[in-house]
Amino acid sequence: MQFLLELNQRKAYGQIPVIGPHGKIMYIIRGNLDNPNHTLYLYDTKNHEVGRLFRDRGGIIVSFIVDVINHSLVEVKKLNSPATNLFYVTRLNYLVTGSIKKGTYTFRSGIKNVANVKTIMEKSRVVLVCDIKRPEDIPFILLISVLFTQWHVTPLKLPTFPPLSNQFRTDIN
Repeated sequence: MQFLLELNQRKAYGQIPVIGPHGKIMYIIRGNLDNPNHTLYLYDTKNHEVGRLFRDRGGIIVSFIVDVINHSLVEVKKLNSPATNLFYVTRLNYLVTGSIKKGTYTFRSGIKNVANVKTIMEKSRVVLVCDIKRPEDIPFILLISVLFTQWHVTPLKLPTFPPLSNQFRTDIN
């Protein structure tokens, strides 16, 4: 199943629509991408929270937690190795290989590909193309892919959610 996430400089009010295989919005990611300390939320189209990604503040090594409804917590950890740039997703036992900086990477379970992600850079937007094999992996792959993108792409400023109404003006008259 292929999903598209368009990160752009236009007003999106802190929301990133996730386009599903049939060209319709299936999920919405909310939160700010300008700071990795902020929590990202994944909602379905009925405004029910599916999962969230946040920074683990408990240890010396920086890791991130993915909390998906009806699933145990999953951590995203960087494996320190001078020769490789690998990430490990606990509980799911996925290794992330490829080049996150270049925007092409794969989630693997052993020798089997679970998901492929490609980042397409354009002038005023970034498009993530996520090809996910199993439906149960969708929330994890989407949230982790947005995390990796915010590490290696110039931060895209999104307004805070919810948007302010027009009642606040600077014009006195």
